[in-house]
Amino acid sequence: MSSVDLLKAGDFDGIRFIVDNALKAGQDKNLGHEYVKDIEERYRENSREVIPTPWDRINNILQGGLGNGDFGLIFGNPGGGKSWSLVALGGHAVRLGYNVLHYTLELGEDYVGKRYDAYFTKIPVDKIDSFRSKVEETIPQLPGKLIIKEYPTGRASVSTIESHIAKCTSMGVKPDMVIIDYVDLLSSRKTNRERKDEIDDIYTSTKGLARQLNIPVWSVSQVNRAGAKDNIIEGDKAAGSYDKIMITDFCMSLSRKKEDKVNNTGRFHVMKNRYGMDGITFSLEADTSTGHISVNDVYEDDGGDEHMAPKTQSNKFDTDVDTFDKQLLRQKFFELNP
Repeated sequence: MSSVDLLKAGDFDGIRFIVDNALKAGQDKNLGHEYVKDIEERYRENSREVIPTPWDRINNILQGGLGNGDFGLIFGNPGGGKSWSLVALGGHAVRLGYNVLHYTLELGEDYVGKRYDAYFTKIPVDKIDSFRSKVEETIPQLPGKLIIKEYPTGRASVSTIESHIAKCTSMGVKPDMVIIDYVDLLSSRKTNRERKDEIDDIYTSTKGLARQLNIPVWSVSQVNRAGAKDNIIEGDKAAGSYDKIMITDFCMSLSRKKEDKVNNTGRFHVMKNRYGMDGITFSLEADTSTGHISVNDVYEDDGGDEHMAPKTQSNKFDTDVDTFDKQLLRQKFFELNP
């Protein structure tokens, strides 16, 4: 209305000034982090809030743990214990008093719940049904809250998870950490495109969700066929899209070959770390019946495996049986025939 009088007077510059100010009224006045001015702010103790992992050595290189808005990813071969590592991360956070939302896209809610029961009670998951009284005694003492939500494979998207998080928040359970098992099984907004483009879109949206909610998000992903045979899984063995690693803030691989599954051993290899050292490999002890994983000293690969001799081919009919298989079969034979 003020511009009407200006129009009659022919003051067009005045009109433009009024309109420009009106358009700027709703703009964000925050310029960002002013490097010189905000020195005190970036050195405050709470400038980066983190949730520790169960593994001190991983926390040391992460400056305490995965922080608010960070996206952490663990690669592994099928059946290697990826989902158990997520249970360990979620269970440790609940023990510390944090609220955790665990989304499962391949396992049932009840079975994931039993895995957490096994983690908290240290009773193997295949025997947990016989120790219900122990579960009922232990679980109510946990200071944090855990919600497990199952979605059918390929039917849920990042938006579906975002809506469920908003529902939980409105009902009084605001999450401190989100676990997705696993991101690759979500559906993409970009349909009828190459699978790589869909995966990139899913990972980008997940990283955006972590930043929007300002909480850490953990997930897992598989390696390709070649990576499943490696003693140490490197970044080039990521299945689907190598860009997964670029999008994440922290990424490591869990390598457990068949001899590791027998001996309850394995290796964590840090592929990427925005907050410290990467390229380092740790040896570990992994009990995949309870989800307890212990990270030990730095692992040095000598080009072979001290537990397994190199593959031999004694004859043309024996090409798929290595020394480890033979030793295991020999041990079973003498157990059955003392």
